[in-house]
Amino acid sequence: MPAKKPEAFGPSQRLQRMYEAGIRKITGRVILAKQPEETFATWYAKLVQRANAPDVQAASLLLAKQMVFHVSRSNYKTWREAAAKTSKSQLLYQYLQAEMAGATGSRVHQIVRENANLISSLPLEAARTMTDEVQKAAQSGARPKTLAKMAAKRFPELLRSRVTLISRTETAKASSALTQARCERLAIEWYQWESSKDKRTRKSHKNLHGVIVPWSHAPSPEALVGEKSTLGKYHAGECPNCRCLVIPILTLDDISFPARVYWNSKVSTMTKQQFRAIAVGLEERQAA
Repeated sequence: MPAKKPEAFGPSQRLQRMYEAGIRKITGRVILAKQPEETFATWYAKLVQRANAPDVQAASLLLAKQMVFHVSRSNYKTWREAAAKTSKSQLLYQYLQAEMAGATGSRVHQIVRENANLISSLPLEAARTMTDEVQKAAQSGARPKTLAKMAAKRFPELLRSRVTLISRTETAKASSALTQARCERLAIEWYQWESSKDKRTRKSHKNLHGVIVPWSHAPSPEALVGEKSTLGKYHAGECPNCRCLVIPILTLDDISFPARVYWNSKVSTMTKQQFRAIAVGLEERQAA
């Protein structure tokens, strides 16, 4: 098991709360009350125009940069501490210092752009969902007054729920993505899946707690426990509302054997000798 506390590799709850509060402020700039004489199409068009306004776009970009900066800084600090425990610490330090000029820097900028777009488009997504629901109610014979009340109540509910989901999911995804980018640059091919281990943890993620996973082959957690899902294959921290963490495996000493390992689309218990046969890179790194 890695010596570093797993929590250090994931986003803090404080950062998630700050990001959520920031998103709510920005979406508040976009929301426009629907006037009684307006059609939903006209109202939605006004929302689109407001979401694309320069001040909203600039605020979204700034907030996304702030979130990714804090995630990256925390992630970088943890990497340095983990690197100090290996025999190749100096080489890892050199990689970390130069990384922003390469693939990791590109991934950081991509995460910023993706989050900026998500922030400004949240009210539009909630409005589309609400409009679809109202239209279905209208087709079922609901009265205009009932539809108006439904819209007034449903839109804030949808937006509030979506903002919470995005703030939790995107901070975790950003942390996981940065960890993966650094692993790729450092030729670190394995990580340990760490779940939250509480009653809110999904059965599929509890099953992967402590499992050693190769970056090259993401598992389908739901399929492994016989559940139907549209999520498909993904790494820890990559699916909606996932609180699982990625713990990079730097050397064989980071693993307690026998260990549970995801390999050939299943989870098997392996001895150190069995794992050595499929993890040549770890053996070489430890011997260096």
